[in-house]
Amino acid sequence: MNRMTFLLTCSLVVSLAAATPAADTLQFDGWRPFSPRGQISPDFEIRREGGPQGRGGLVIAHDDREYLDGAWMKTLEVAGDCHYRITAYSRTTNVANARAHTFVELLFHDANGELVQDKQIGVKCRPFYPPQAKADHPGWAKFTGIYRAPAAATHATIKLHLRWEPRGQVEWADVSLVKSGPRRPRKVRLAAANYHPRNGKSARDNLIQLKPHIARAAELDADLVVLGECITSVGTALLAADVAEPVPGPSTEYLGRLAKEHGLYVVTSLHEREDHLIYNTAVLLSPEGNLVGKYRKVCLARDEYRRGTAPGQEFPVFDTDIGRIGMMICFDVHMPEVARGLAANGAEIIAMPIMGGHPTLARARAIENQIYLITSTYSINDDWMQSGVWDLGGEMLVRATEKDSVVVAEVDLSKQYFWRANMGEFKGRLRHERPAVRLPK
Repeated sequence: MNRMTFLLTCSLVVSLAAATPAADTLQFDGWRPFSPRGQISPDFEIRREGGPQGRGGLVIAHDDREYLDGAWMKTLEVAGDCHYRITAYSRTTNVANARAHTFVELLFHDANGELVQDKQIGVKCRPFYPPQAKADHPGWAKFTGIYRAPAAATHATIKLHLRWEPRGQVEWADVSLVKSGPRRPRKVRLAAANYHPRNGKSARDNLIQLKPHIARAAELDADLVVLGECITSVGTALLAADVAEPVPGPSTEYLGRLAKEHGLYVVTSLHEREDHLIYNTAVLLSPEGNLVGKYRKVCLARDEYRRGTAPGQEFPVFDTDIGRIGMMICFDVHMPEVARGLAANGAEIIAMPIMGGHPTLARARAIENQIYLITSTYSINDDWMQSGVWDLGGEMLVRATEKDSVVVAEVDLSKQYFWRANMGEFKGRLRHERPAVRLPK
């Protein structure tokens, strides 16, 4: 590639900025350093035997100044209308927020560095940002994803970033861009129940009433069904302290048997007791009948904390054979931090038992976090929270319009979603573009 073509490639409108002066002298296997501006350029170093397998590493190091920004960049030839898998590894030192400040960028374009039309989104191509995947080398983070090159694309530019980390350092290594088949479908059937227990005298009475609704979800081939909030006390005269129990405990054991009998995941919320504390806790039961995990409601409603319920402190996400699942409960939807924390920790699906709330908030949480949200409530009113499944654009794929009903939607977790064309694949941007706030695991 001659210097003019290189400079054109670096001046793409999506901030592939002009190379720093160091780019004229420092190169490794086609990689060159760059920074948006020379005044904020970090230091660059080549480690010939770096990387997890000793095949070479590309280092970016920041001094103690704030908001330095730089990356290693390489441009390769590609074939249009073909899928490519990109993979890269990184290892950070003294980086406070790797989630926001180390990322990989991939952009398809023509030989002159000009953006090309992408029929997937109806506008010129936008950058892609491969997600972080499960590591396969200790101490190294792995980024990988499959993307289709637009038909008119002839080249792809990869950027390996470190930004805004005083005294931080990252080593990038083992970067590849290879032809691939398209993404494998990951279809999941998600169910929401709209059922309010009635006339129960005990927690077990209420749980027994759930049996036909779990069975109905199974009849609809659901992989996961979400039931309502505080299921062991709602519709009874019992208080939280009357029904609170350990988790795992009698109620999760009972629900686990139902989950195993019908071969699906079950989520609901109940009151948990641990020592002197009571929590509003969501539980996830597996098709094998096991307790996969629990989430303690972080944002308590007024009536809960007035009665002595304790808040949770964590945003756990659980790896399952249908995807990465997080849970939140009712009033959590009124605050953005809970869904944000779950999404930042890797949730693809969030299951939410909820008494009620404004449906616009559910839509907002789905959009801003690019997750599928399942809500199970006790209302069927148009202006109140509904039971159903919300997609990444904040639209309800299905909605329960009758009480005592179960609805199911099939989603494909592998499918790229372009919420708004000019934003590109919004989900990939969230990791590094949302505010760099440290969140609990």
